[in-house]
Amino acid sequence: MQQNICYPCLKPQAQHFFEDAQQAIAATLDFRQHLYAIAQNKKLRSEAVEDQSYPNEVIVLRPKQTQAPALLLLGGMGPLAGLGAFEVACQMFQNSREIVLFQACSLPNRTTAIQQKIQIGASQEPDLVVMLAIAIREAMQYICSTVEPVELIVLCNGAHYFLPEVMQQLLLDYSKIFFRLQWISLIDTTIQYLQQRNFCQPLILCTTATRLGCVYSRPLQKVGIVYLEPNDELQSILMQSIYQGVKTSDYNFACKVGEHFFVELLKLQPTVDCIIAGCSEIPYLLEWLKTNSSKQVKGFLSKLEIIDPVTLTLNSRLKSLQHLRTVS
Repeated sequence: MQQNICYPCLKPQAQHFFEDAQQAIAATLDFRQHLYAIAQNKKLRSEAVEDQSYPNEVIVLRPKQTQAPALLLLGGMGPLAGLGAFEVACQMFQNSREIVLFQACSLPNRTTAIQQKIQIGASQEPDLVVMLAIAIREAMQYICSTVEPVELIVLCNGAHYFLPEVMQQLLLDYSKIFFRLQWISLIDTTIQYLQQRNFCQPLILCTTATRLGCVYSRPLQKVGIVYLEPNDELQSILMQSIYQGVKTSDYNFACKVGEHFFVELLKLQPTVDCIIAGCSEIPYLLEWLKTNSSKQVKGFLSKLEIIDPVTLTLNSRLKSLQHLRTVS
């Protein structure tokens, strides 16, 4: 059943196509500079910089000959992380498959939707679910490869809270698209990796949306892995480093607030054996802090494995393709 409600347009304002992976990788620098310019212009006008401040756009790597199924990356939540995932995917897969990054920046804020649902029993969740389904439909229009199923990775950890409902919505409204997709979960891949590596005390760093939605904590509990999350005060500091730092491309602010977060965290003497970067902006923050933070913070970060669910999942898909080629 099609929805009659009018939702914000998810049509991309810009489309970029490449036939060669190296060309696509080289172009990511210009795309980053474009995102930075948008953020700076917003700041000059004293306007808040949010995911929705950036345009919807699509970036496509479409090699002339491919054998592997297409890879669809649903990004825009935030756009810098989406662009980073596209670059990593192009580096990993080169010209072996079609790769589509759909930057759905106009999707509603996931944190706001989950907070409203939990705190007052109502939220933007139905809108967000429908819009995620629409975004996937729009993105699938850019898939030309006939090799199926199309592998879909939603790059926002918090959005995984809504994926069961999104699948149902897609099956209801766009069943032909639903049956063309293979859903690849960042969360499932991360939990499997923790079990394989025998990690038993991860520190979860994520947005308030992911935390409130128990996106990581519930699956960890199910497999018996004890985890640590920041307290409410530290969570607020972490959110500042993400939203006012990484999402706005403000390196100095992100590092300053990120340093404060870890200094306060270390006062609690946490016992952890790895860090789950449970927000797609967190890997950027941690990489920046490795070169721009106190000796104490650098030492803490250097001794722990930092698990980036997006890179981990892309690497898992690469290994899967390599295995299929070996046995075929």
